[in-house]
Amino acid sequence: MAYTQAGRPIGARCAGRATSRGARYLAVPLVAGSLVAALAGTSSATARPAAGSGPINVGVIAPFTGPAAEFGTAISAPCYAATLVINKAGGVLGHKLNCDPINDTGDPADAVPNVERAIGTTSNLDEIVGEESNTAATVIPLVERAKIPMVSTNGLVAYDSNGNPYFYRMSPSDNQNGAAYSYDASVQKFKRIAIIFQNDIGATGNLEGALQAAKNLHLDIVQNLTIPGEETSYASVIERVIASNPQAIMFYADTQTSATFMSEYFQLANGNVPPTITAGGQLTADFYTGMSKAVPTSYLLHKVFMVGQLLSKVGDAFKTYAGAVESAPQIKSPQLVLGEGVTSTLYDGINLMSLAMIEAKSTTGSVYNKYIVKIASPSKGAVVVHNFTQGLRALKAGKTIQYVGVGGAIHFNKYHNYVGSWGVFQFLSGGTSTTSAVLPGSKVLSLIH
Repeated sequence: MAYTQAGRPIGARCAGRATSRGARYLAVPLVAGSLVAALAGTSSATARPAAGSGPINVGVIAPFTGPAAEFGTAISAPCYAATLVINKAGGVLGHKLNCDPINDTGDPADAVPNVERAIGTTSNLDEIVGEESNTAATVIPLVERAKIPMVSTNGLVAYDSNGNPYFYRMSPSDNQNGAAYSYDASVQKFKRIAIIFQNDIGATGNLEGALQAAKNLHLDIVQNLTIPGEETSYASVIERVIASNPQAIMFYADTQTSATFMSEYFQLANGNVPPTITAGGQLTADFYTGMSKAVPTSYLLHKVFMVGQLLSKVGDAFKTYAGAVESAPQIKSPQLVLGEGVTSTLYDGINLMSLAMIEAKSTTGSVYNKYIVKIASPSKGAVVVHNFTQGLRALKAGKTIQYVGVGGAIHFNKYHNYVGSWGVFQFLSGGTSTTSAVLPGSKVLSLIH
């Protein structure tokens, strides 16, 4: 979701019109490998600048201009939170950390030269986060070539299995999210489901997982429809949905499309609109404001269920994270950041990479990279730490550590992927949110494997 969200996480389609995607769901059609080869192949090889004595730069690859610019603000938030804590603890091997925005504009054609330029000119660019779905396929190979460890929020299924040794992801891919939507429908005892997704990969990437899980859960998909974004009317589609008499709608579209569709649905159905299951990436001020103008408040608060990565809000890890998010002056909407699970994985990722540097006694990616999985994994005699400061103290004392962050214990598979649990979120009055249910990750994944 993806989120995100990443401030509100929004996305952009190729034509440049904004969509309200979660952090991970910014996407354009991916032609297997060809786009990467075409774009990366036309760029000159980029030499890394010599390491300097200044701060370690954490590159945040995201849109910072254009229709998706607000996403750059959102995905930067966990970086500002992590670096605040790390710098307060004294930094890493004598270096402070700095969040360095790298503008991908939401467009792969712009992302390639911008990322290559950053790699070629930024000293101490030793950590990377972001790499949302819209540009992931083009920028990830560039970061791998530069041997910089990275933590991505992209939702592309292609990265469920990959051989990139510098790639890490602690959030689910799109098909896994789709399965979570169907599982939530089943838990709520909805049997007749209408699926309506906007026709971009950020939404339809969830479809295969939703359908596979629905089949295994014996749900009846009464409609499976794809709609264009930002149309002035969806009356013909809505009439088909109404005629099929669903118990719930699985709906995923940008804010403008969602508001138009649901407003018209209320009119055509005389207010008799079934509950909506949508993405956790819709947990944004933008979506709340747009929908509050389109549907009754009672429906928005009680009948809209947003399914996304769960963010644990208890324990030392969250206490430190929440304090940093609320204290960082760059973060203007801390409560929205703290309600979104996908972006919090970047905070954990920066802590992992930074602690790995200390363990390796090196800020060089090719050296410290092998320590990332080690620090996340349980081992005999390891001290469990929940934030950077605890980890730094233990490492200085010569102890082995296991980092357990805001997303809980991290169990990377051989492809450096890890999926936790999902939460079902609902809005509260004013746009804050609450977690109404938890969906175990093992159960969700079993529905598509």
